Amino acid sequence: MTHYKSTEPERLLSRLGVLVMSVVLAGALTAASTPARAIEWGINGPPAKKMDVEPIFKMMKARGLTQYRVGVNLTKDTEGVEAPMLKHMVELAKTYGITLRPLFGFGFRWGDRTDAGNYPAGDRDALYQQGFNRTYAFVDQFKNDIDEWELENEINLAAHDPEGKRMFGRGGTAAEYEMPIMEDWAAVLKGASDAIDKINKENGLHLRRTMNTTSTMFGFLDFMAEKGVGYDVISYHYYEVEGQNPHRNWNGRNPPFDLFKKLASYHKPIVFNEVNCGEIYNPNYGNKAGDPLTERCLHTLNTILTVLRDQKDANIKSVSIYNLMDEPAKKPPENRFGLMYDLNTPKVPFYLLTRFAGGHLSDAEAAELSKRGL
Repeated sequence: MTHYKSTEPERLLSRLGVLVMSVVLAGALTAASTPARAIEWGINGPPAKKMDVEPIFKMMKARGLTQYRVGVNLTKDTEGVEAPMLKHMVELAKTYGITLRPLFGFGFRWGDRTDAGNYPAGDRDALYQQGFNRTYAFVDQFKNDIDEWELENEINLAAHDPEGKRMFGRGGTAAEYEMPIMEDWAAVLKGASDAIDKINKENGLHLRRTMNTTSTMFGFLDFMAEKGVGYDVISYHYYEVEGQNPHRNWNGRNPPFDLFKKLASYHKPIVFNEVNCGEIYNPNYGNKAGDPLTERCLHTLNTILTVLRDQKDANIKSVSIYNLMDEPAKKPPENRFGLMYDLNTPKVPFYLLTRFAGGHLSDAEAAELSKRGL
């Protein structure tokens, strides 16, 4: 699902290069005296077309996890598959108390400007029609079952500066996204947003539209709003290494900023729907208990989840870890983000998430956390 995540090491290395000192979150960011907002906990997982999701949902229920983010491709070659798949998932989700959080992928992501020839001109109006018609036809089938839809993933990372570099440490203003590729994406996403708005008006509903950004690139949200793309929820992705302080968030050559106050300034609900430690990107990451970087990752993740739970500024509704399981067919680091090696073999971070979610831990699992001071 993290289609543009391959350059994350560049961002992390750049960040490490400009930091002179780091603030240790575990000591500096303890819970304040006022009660923390209740947060739903979840995971990113595979669609039903790839594997039977019922064992996943059953496991999630036992572990206290309620959010399941899943990709749905709205393209010509998947139009006969995705709706039946999601209908099956909806029924299972109801059985196990799981909330589905679908994430759209449009044909334009793979370079298709005409929607497989439906709009031969391939201009921005064609892109708008692709977003509108695909979204309307799909969401209308689920309007009484799913109340929140994510309009694509990490599109902010498709923007490049004049030197061809992605805007890590920059991208804080809408003007930085004035470029053809972003104008094109604005057309697609406005179509999708307008389609959901139409369904709401026709049916007296309040389906929500989620817009995503990452890193320092909040100007992407502002740019899309200026282009008429409506959204109700902000999704943010967070992959950090040990010692980072989101209250003094890295901002390239600009002064640090408070991530939570920045998110709060949009006055919208926030979902952190891709979260994990940044150590996973290190080439020396061993992906096994006892490995130094793997153990550091676990403590980093504990700190991240603690801070997200206890901060008081942003209206964080849910936190979901990327990803449920390792994907061995992918190249490093994308092959090792899983909370589990496979559905029968959990890693220690899965026990950690279970504890945050208030789910069931066996004595042996609890002992693995306790011996690490967690």
